[in-house]
Amino acid sequence: MNTVKLRDRSNAAVRFTRRAVLRGGALVLSAAIIPGEGHAAPNPAKETASLTAWVRIGRDGSVTVIASQSEMGQGISTTLAAAIADELYLPLEKVAIAFAPFAPAYRDPVYNWMFTGNSQGTSSFYQLMRQMGAAAREMLVSAAAARWGVSVDGVTLGNGRIAHPDGRRTLSFGAVAADAAKLPVPTAPKLRDDPPSPGGALRRWDIPAKVDGSAEFGIDVRLPGMLLAAVRRAPRLGSKLEKHDADSLKSRPGVVTVLEISDGLIVVARTYWQAKRALEDANLVWSAAGSEFSSATAFDQVYAQRLSSGPFFTHLEKGSASSAMDGATKLEATYQLPFEAHATMEPMNCTAHVADGRCEIWAPTQGVELAQAVAAQVTGLPPERIIIRRTLLGGGFGRRLLADFVKQTLVAAMAVKQPVKLIWSREEDMTHDFYRPAVLHRIAGALDSSGSAVALSHRVVSPSQMLYIFPRSMLGDIKDWTEAVAPPEKFDTMAVEGIIEQPYDIANQLVEQHRLELDIPTSVWRTTGHGPNNFVLECFVDELAAAAKRDPVAYRRSMLRSDRRALNVLDLVAVKSGWDRRSPSGAARGVALAKAFGGYVAAVAEVSVRNSRLSVRRLTMAVDCGRLLDPGIAASNIQGGAVWGLSAMQTEITFERGRPMQLNFDAFEPLRLGQTPAIEVHFVASDDKPGGTGELGPVPVPAAVCNAVYAATGQRIRALPISRAGLSFA
Repeated sequence: MNTVKLRDRSNAAVRFTRRAVLRGGALVLSAAIIPGEGHAAPNPAKETASLTAWVRIGRDGSVTVIASQSEMGQGISTTLAAAIADELYLPLEKVAIAFAPFAPAYRDPVYNWMFTGNSQGTSSFYQLMRQMGAAAREMLVSAAAARWGVSVDGVTLGNGRIAHPDGRRTLSFGAVAADAAKLPVPTAPKLRDDPPSPGGALRRWDIPAKVDGSAEFGIDVRLPGMLLAAVRRAPRLGSKLEKHDADSLKSRPGVVTVLEISDGLIVVARTYWQAKRALEDANLVWSAAGSEFSSATAFDQVYAQRLSSGPFFTHLEKGSASSAMDGATKLEATYQLPFEAHATMEPMNCTAHVADGRCEIWAPTQGVELAQAVAAQVTGLPPERIIIRRTLLGGGFGRRLLADFVKQTLVAAMAVKQPVKLIWSREEDMTHDFYRPAVLHRIAGALDSSGSAVALSHRVVSPSQMLYIFPRSMLGDIKDWTEAVAPPEKFDTMAVEGIIEQPYDIANQLVEQHRLELDIPTSVWRTTGHGPNNFVLECFVDELAAAAKRDPVAYRRSMLRSDRRALNVLDLVAVKSGWDRRSPSGAARGVALAKAFGGYVAAVAEVSVRNSRLSVRRLTMAVDCGRLLDPGIAASNIQGGAVWGLSAMQTEITFERGRPMQLNFDAFEPLRLGQTPAIEVHFVASDDKPGGTGELGPVPVPAAVCNAVYAATGQRIRALPISRAGLSFA
């Protein structure tokens, strides 16, 4: 049961359970009915009315705001709930938050798909949340005015009560909620003229429960009669299970059943350890066939060949880059980045119960709609008989957009006809990921006689990141939504994002991609294409500045005449980092700028290098994410993202004949606390549309650090991880 505790200003505990909130039919915008849980007799005191799909008000006056976006530590549920609470003139502390089930009303209004990712939460939903809060406010006011027999003019709201124009009489929200829910939902409600401006950080609703241990992540779900399951799949990608001793496995203590899947086994038992140990001791025989991919030869052979021969799809052609190169000073460099695992702290897990023509799923998922589609395919049930209950996520990073782990759980639950929670081991999680693609770039630039960049040509060899997430409805009837399907190349742009819309004034540009077809599963990874592409672009811009004998910040300024927001961010980071002052003894600085996810971010890294040991002493970050809604959440996202960006400089996944070689965190090691620098975050005052910060922070960090290494040592780093350059973090 997902119970969350908040505290109002009187410090009294405010308790709600998602299970109780969802119980009983609720009126919902677009006339959809959110499925209830259980069949308990209605409790009049606890009955709720839905004024829109996003606002539920109990007869007792309690207000529950529905969160469409999954919460994985980025704080989006607090930010969007605050937008609704503000329109209701209600302190956030008096609002309970419940996760939305799948319903069309909760789809991203830009992408028309229910998911959490791509830093879309704020930019897609903030204005909609204000409108839904304002609509609920107008409905409450209309219901109260009708009760009193007065005009709505002069009726006001505050702190959960509605005040009569005479200022003497009030009604609670709960007193008129049922009447308000019967009214038409206003299509163009008037928003507050005075929404609160950013001040101190909001109290995030998820933090207290995470601190005291009561927060429910997917791995915490417990149900009556629940069984536990473990899975083991082929250690070599593409191999199949040829033989196993089912009778021996079934005789193991606690084992209930053994299920064969296409590339492995699921064991269902009374406890997780019984299932896991049975698999560990099993004598499984795998087929000799499988992937032949090996990292040691991939770049020199497969990638390099495609970089030279293509074929290429042109994503951007501006002016004539090839003509501008003639007679100019030309620079060219090749950059490469490795495969990366998502490596979420909470490994993949899911709980499911399929019985009596009904399917219930408890999952830490970013991809609610994809999970719903997969569940419908596996169970054969109509969507209205499938209920997905989201928990908190112990890390997402794009991995939990996919639903392969949901499918496995459903197979197990259908076999035993009891609730089943399936948990992946860390090794299973690392070796059966959908990895960030390894990429190879060739970038060339041309300088005129003054050193200004007049042309940029960029070739990218990359597998697709969209094989598992591209909307299948655009591609016809796809029977298995967990299988890879390549989208049309013109829509497959993640491999080039950040370079087809880079902020610099360069008249001639060419961006081409060869989409590499591999038997390694690849998908989106935090920063999508922006992260690796910014590393290439910003390191190369530094190379151009060095060739022009110009200061790296001044050189970038000269190319930002048409992008005010980019220039403001660059100027702010230069001032706050003390760029124009001498670096501390033994240290050097590097800078990088990014336009990504609807915002801008710049980083200055201050580093020292001694005996091949790289120490990042300080990171200064400047951000323009549009109107700043919550400085605390935004700063935390940028700081956490910076640590992610640093970690990605020393991690990689390598393969030997299709076998992932990094099995756990001993070989895939994120940045340690003692290696983490001081991270300062500064925001540009902006009235632009609010944007996301969850994926923005990591983007410029690797380039800023590598540019600082060049400033300190004269060594250019054109390949990650930094171990390829003989460096390691101190």
